[in-house]
Amino acid sequence: MIYTSSMTIVKALSGNEERIMEIIEEARSFQFSYGNRQWAGGYPSRALIEGDIEAGIGYVIRHSGMIIGYMAIVTHDDSYDHLQGIWLTDGPYIAIHRLALCNEWRGKGLFGSIIAEAESIGRQMGAISLRIDTDDCNPIMKHLLGKLGFIHTGYVLFEGSPKPAYERPFPESDGAEIQSEIHRNGLQS
Repeated sequence: MIYTSSMTIVKALSGNEERIMEIIEEARSFQFSYGNRQWAGGYPSRALIEGDIEAGIGYVIRHSGMIIGYMAIVTHDDSYDHLQGIWLTDGPYIAIHRLALCNEWRGKGLFGSIIAEAESIGRQMGAISLRIDTDDCNPIMKHLLGKLGFIHTGYVLFEGSPKPAYERPFPESDGAEIQSEIHRNGLQS
């Protein structure tokens, strides 16, 4: 579970909500600072985070025992059933939503370790790929996804707005078939 000497990702627990919401608010302020309104309108709300925790899909990112980030990991997302594009894999997947890091740890190079740990969690759930979506107005996330080899596969609709969708098959997936799909459909990272 550990990808840096003291970073772990574990299921969030009831009682973590206050710290998670502090991190969400820091991330929201950071997004607004460069014109990203992806989390405008109160999303994600405390009620949504509480629901994540209750459903067992909320995860906290810890470093040296302190909660420094949050994300939800789901094994299905209804909006992903209607991709305007084509997914690279047809099998079970995980998707990351609501990923946020506190100000102190943003930009410290943890994103790759977080994705690696999420993939490990996904493999334990039987998934063969990781999917994620963002906003067109989130160039930082789009850059990080491309840097880590995620392929832009199309757009999903969330609350009536198209969101760029990305996928990264796990290394055990059939790479030749995936590369053929990428070439055939003109997809790129």
